[in-house]
Amino acid sequence: MTLAMLDVLAVGAVVVAASVAVLVRGRAAATTAFLVFGILLAVLWGRIDAPDVALAEAALGGGIAGALLVDALGRRTPPRPDADPRGRVVTVGAAVVGGAAALVGLLLAVRSVNVEPAELGREAIASTDAAGVSHPVTAVLLNYRSLDTLLEIAVLVVVVVAAGAIGRERLPSVTGADPVRRALAVVLVPVVLVLAIWVLVAGSVQPGGAFQSGALFAAALVIARLCGIRSAVISRSATTAVAGGSLLAFVALAVIGLGVTGSWLGLETAWAGAAILAIEAVLAIGIGVALSGIFFIAGAVDDGAGLAGAVDDDAGLAGGVDDGAGLAGAVDDGAGLAGSSPGGPVEGGRA
Repeated sequence: MTLAMLDVLAVGAVVVAASVAVLVRGRAAATTAFLVFGILLAVLWGRIDAPDVALAEAALGGGIAGALLVDALGRRTPPRPDADPRGRVVTVGAAVVGGAAALVGLLLAVRSVNVEPAELGREAIASTDAAGVSHPVTAVLLNYRSLDTLLEIAVLVVVVVAAGAIGRERLPSVTGADPVRRALAVVLVPVVLVLAIWVLVAGSVQPGGAFQSGALFAAALVIARLCGIRSAVISRSATTAVAGGSLLAFVALAVIGLGVTGSWLGLETAWAGAAILAIEAVLAIGIGVALSGIFFIAGAVDDGAGLAGAVDDDAGLAGGVDDGAGLAGAVDDGAGLAGSSPGGPVEGGRA
């Protein structure tokens, strides 16, 4: 089987996985399809010689987003029956027709574009020596188009603040984990941290950089906290402060560039390489803390529970109740909801 055939099969698999993730009714099946979609999409990015995007897709699109979906899946409420199945058919039909029309319009628009070779790519590659780094993607993200990266960090800080505003009042405490999980953390966390540092430093000369390193740092924090390591606990206020501090550091670099070179975010060739590595290190820490903070603020860990809100065998979803007890406050037969009998307290479990 040729590589061309494998590429066609991979593209078809991506389309199928995306379709299943959107159209399937079961939440578990949709979440699984999304995870498969993220992995396949990362493979496709790698096949078209875009390893930086492939790493970002695998770490952020498939990793962090996938973990949040798995957590939401574990906390889901029982599905309600559809009031009108015909309405779903109409909705799916309209989505298919609209998507097909949009695809045809996009193809026609692409065909009408003048396909002259772009010069920006060649100019960026030719000017990497003056950018302070030899990897063109890093040169674009942290020098030529660093304003875009600055705005991306600003968006991430806004997301952290918003998640903290609508999330829990406090992060759940971490209880001691069993020896097996702690041993797993002792092995995995240092390996992930070393890999994060390597990806950060390697970003100057090959695929890598702040975003990929930050995603690995976030993974290390998640693993450590799930395994009961208290030193991995970062409060909501500290999460916001670290993420905001990374943004302020980037703004400070922009102001320094303005004062030295006369242009916003301008970097002199003599110190551009050191400045890029330093700001990437700061951004990697901010991104890692922000991503892990979003994961935990969303309620990914309960007291003494593992990933996706693990519950005891005899407990119900999202807060165990005793056998025969109803959700959110069990009462005995004949007792009113959330009330007490005249003869004494109501028996039964309490959510």
